[in-house]
Amino acid sequence: MATFSSVSSTKPDDSSLDNNQNVDNVHSTLPASNLNSSERIVTPMQPIVQPRTATQQQPTGGFSSRSISANPTFTALKGTTIQLALGHPLAYVRVLMQMGYEPLPAYRGKTLFGKEAVFYPNVFRYLKYVYNADGFVGLYRGFGCSLLSKVVCWYTTTKIDEVLGPVESRVPNDQANSPWNKCVQKTLREVQTQSWGIFISHPFQVMAIRCMGQFIGREKAYSSINIFQNFKEIYDRQGIGGFFVGLIPRWLLEISTIIITNVLIHILRTQLLPQNEMISLYEYIATFIAQTMTYPLSVVTTVTAINRSGLRAGMLPMTPVFANWHDAYSYLKNTEQLKRGSSLFNRAVLGTNGLPTPGTPIPNA
Repeated sequence: MATFSSVSSTKPDDSSLDNNQNVDNVHSTLPASNLNSSERIVTPMQPIVQPRTATQQQPTGGFSSRSISANPTFTALKGTTIQLALGHPLAYVRVLMQMGYEPLPAYRGKTLFGKEAVFYPNVFRYLKYVYNADGFVGLYRGFGCSLLSKVVCWYTTTKIDEVLGPVESRVPNDQANSPWNKCVQKTLREVQTQSWGIFISHPFQVMAIRCMGQFIGREKAYSSINIFQNFKEIYDRQGIGGFFVGLIPRWLLEISTIIITNVLIHILRTQLLPQNEMISLYEYIATFIAQTMTYPLSVVTTVTAINRSGLRAGMLPMTPVFANWHDAYSYLKNTEQLKRGSSLFNRAVLGTNGLPTPGTPIPNA
């Protein structure tokens, strides 16, 4: 319990008066320009300025640009929007690659080790193809739903973390401060909060994937902005369950990434140099390894979300109709398609899916 000291009613001694006089003399010799307004000493002769109350500090009307820019929620939303806007075209064509859509002809080339292989055109030629078909605005197909999914997931995760409060240690006191226990507690909290964010935001993720998949069949059933149109389309075709297709592989993807990343960061910080300047490098390495290991689940999420949607991208001959996400995973694994879209430049054809028919000439690079 906080305690408050009582105000002494005794007279100050001579030494304290001398010290106060010395301080006043020192500050009186300093030029006024060297002191900020908050640092200048107020003499007893000046009237005491009462602090403004919370009601007085609030703006009388309208919106304050300063208060909005200082709002951490506004700052986070602005940063998320800018980051997503810059990377959306690449994410868009990667989703099309994950669906197995390759509109440009393959060509014959050689790998870094000199082995002959068949390749798809790189991501820039893919982007040029989409640009020629839909223009610059077409590169942002599904951007609205994708942004909404990110914002809803972030906001839900933040609020759930606030509701849960601080992490309470459930280990003995002699082990409560060990680095490994801190890593476990941090991971469990992230898994708990992120699970709610994934669940609440997943319907918007399904909308975003289907908006992007419309490029293949040139449909207009889903809108990048009108979510009410998207809700009606999904509900009419698949009911409530349609909003959560691909939820399980996406949850496994996100949770596995969190666990692998935190464990790798902990190992790197405890086994290697623990300097603060190396933490960013450790986080980058751990995130890259985790995303590489869990990438097949990203492909399964995309394929499952577009499957049985009524769009050409989710039907034969583009893709079989799957009973569930595990069925989709088995099919993609057997056809060696779990890594499609993982590379953006040296895009070697995986398996036999997408290869030209036997006897068809393939141009050389």
